[in-house]
Amino acid sequence: MLDFEKTDSYDYVLPESLIATHPSSERGESRLLKSPKELSEHISHHSFNDLGELLRPNDLLVFNDTRVVLARLQARKTTGGAVELFVLNPISPSSWSESASDGVLKFRCMTKSSKRVREGVLDVLGFGEVSVVEVAPGACTIQLNFQNSLEDFLSQFGQIPLPPYIVKRRKEESFDAYEDADLQRYQTVFAKEAGAVAAPTAGLHFDEAGIKKLKSRGIRFANLTLHVGVGTFKPVTCDDLNDHPMHTEHYEISKDLEVAIEQARKEGGRIIAIGTTSARALESEGRKEVPFVPGSYETDIFIRPGFDWQVCDGLLTNFHLPKSTLLALVYSLGGPERIIDAYREAIEEKYRFYSYGDAMLIL
Repeated sequence: MLDFEKTDSYDYVLPESLIATHPSSERGESRLLKSPKELSEHISHHSFNDLGELLRPNDLLVFNDTRVVLARLQARKTTGGAVELFVLNPISPSSWSESASDGVLKFRCMTKSSKRVREGVLDVLGFGEVSVVEVAPGACTIQLNFQNSLEDFLSQFGQIPLPPYIVKRRKEESFDAYEDADLQRYQTVFAKEAGAVAAPTAGLHFDEAGIKKLKSRGIRFANLTLHVGVGTFKPVTCDDLNDHPMHTEHYEISKDLEVAIEQARKEGGRIIAIGTTSARALESEGRKEVPFVPGSYETDIFIRPGFDWQVCDGLLTNFHLPKSTLLALVYSLGGPERIIDAYREAIEEKYRFYSYGDAMLIL
């Protein structure tokens, strides 16, 4: 019998051919696996465009409207060595979209290079020299003169922060690591608030026509904002989940969300999180004595089997990496035995996995 406190209980074998390296030709053309929680009900297979037929009028879909910034920068040392910078967060100004009053931007990065980056000067490709003012193992702080915001700077000189496995597989298959289409397809159509360094991938399946179709069926929509951090994809390296240090993410709640949830509950609708990030924010609020007060908050909630769900009645999500906290969340809502069956069936049916892959609906 599996022990769901142990990391090995969240492992599975996935053929590399099922890892999606490119999005579907159009949003909404991906596949959708419906996983009912009751083992007596059958797993079923659909097109994502059929989502409305699996929902009910007055169901409320809660989206994450965070916007992905072009967080990856290519640079060179004065010695000529290549350095990849992955921007984690702004320092001064503290907002991605605010321009510095003194024309100086300062931000924190992860670094990837053959040798450790030291304090001094780097040449960011396309921009020119920047100053490395602080260093730590695998990280540094960058300072540069720029009149606009950090988001503006990255829009000009950065690359979309595709997951490393996509870049690696594309290179192995002789594709360009980054393609123009990624600028649109690794961003949701409802992205609004800048601050994510990874996409809330469940939302990537929705296009304007699909949203209009769902609304015509009486399905409701609401947004929250959770800025997806790189910690979301941090692998669990310990044997026991209790030893895993859970990452913290920033989220924001609006008055509109509180009203939408109250209305849906009143009219018998279900609250369905679009993606694990929306689920984390909703369930973080559900644990408060007074939930859904508009404002900005932090969450380090770790959702796994045994978790008492307070808000979400369902979840739309992609298929996640083995031994990940995201998979533990899915096990929790869908039921471990059912999700194990669903993943096994998805592999047998050759669903596409991970960020650019197909979707699963848990009700």
